[in-house]
Amino acid sequence: MQLNKAVGDPLVIGILAGIGIVVASEAHFLIPVGGDTSAGIGEIFTTLSAAAGGPVAVFIELLIAYGGVAILHPGLLPDLQSQQIYLADAVSHLLAMLVLAGCYSKLLYPRAKGSAAFIAGWWLTISVYYYLALFPLAVVLLSLANPNYDQTYLSIARDLFPEFLATTVITSLIWFASPAYFRRPRWLKPQQTPEQLGELQQQGNIGTP
Repeated sequence: MQLNKAVGDPLVIGILAGIGIVVASEAHFLIPVGGDTSAGIGEIFTTLSAAAGGPVAVFIELLIAYGGVAILHPGLLPDLQSQQIYLADAVSHLLAMLVLAGCYSKLLYPRAKGSAAFIAGWWLTISVYYYLALFPLAVVLLSLANPNYDQTYLSIARDLFPEFLATTVITSLIWFASPAYFRRPRWLKPQQTPEQLGELQQQGNIGTP
């Protein structure tokens, strides 16, 4: 049985992104961003896969990424509190990625005409992902999981600004270098233009209302 592309494509995206995160984590691959500061590449996978693959890719990717790291490093979660902290981090990313997927599919992709508008909108979308979703969620959920958690929203925003900047720049370059076709959310069926619908009606492939 042939898998629906609206499910099959996101499934593949999620699997590849999840594996990419695990491999990058195991290889300790970091991006230097100036001085002694470096940023991980995990968020490059999460943001692009959420935009392109939607909820299916998000769930599959996080399952592979968090599950894979936990399996490879069983000593990482020795007690209940560490497990709760790990889960809180996963849930904060899950919810933030769903926010990004919604913003991308409902606001950015349908409205951005031309590469310049698309890249500007993508910067705004990444800002929403980090500063309005991921950071607030992380502070709340990690504080609930760990009563001794002392990070504030401002401290997280300051510490992770290099990661935000690196993620935004690199993903923007990837989008810019990619054909416009690849910007379409793979989890949504492509919209047909009135001209395409008219041609299909003339060919007898679809009926008129």
